Amino acid sequence: MEMEAMRLDAQLLPVGEQLALPWDLREWFTPAVLHQWITKEVESLDWNNPELLAHLRTRPGYEPKPLLCLLVYAYSTAAFESEEIQRRFMAQEEYRSIGRPHVRWDARSFTRFRRENRGLLKWALVQVFKRAIRAKRGDFLLPAGLKRRLVGAAVTRLDLARQLDRGHDGL
Repeated sequence: MEMEAMRLDAQLLPVGEQLALPWDLREWFTPAVLHQWITKEVESLDWNNPELLAHLRTRPGYEPKPLLCLLVYAYSTAAFESEEIQRRFMAQEEYRSIGRPHVRWDARSFTRFRRENRGLLKWALVQVFKRAIRAKRGDFLLPAGLKRRLVGAAVTRLDLARQLDRGHDGL
């Protein structure tokens, strides 16, 4: 797999043409567009689920929505290592505007959230990738092969984040 872009074969593209999903979706879209898409996908989840509400009652002050949005944005913009996400959150307005500026998340918070919510992060990344492909190529029914590749792209990003964090921790 090339590091500069993950190749996606779309059955609806002309023969021989490939669609490359960039590691950093800001190559295609503005941060504002990505923020909007991520927020819409995250808001589409059932945040009133009784199990979730019971879980949140045991963790006062825990805000999973902004944390989920922040990590999906980071993984969509080629920030994978938790330390790097923390640096960007502290230094860049486009990251701070997603989360809660008054909250001082640290790298361990990002690592822990990724471990505990891998499936949720994968789902959200795939949804953002679908939006990106449709916005770039037009609204069309995504073939099963392309959907599998989008899932693979999300898993690759999550695996890369895990490996970079392990390398940073010296594991």
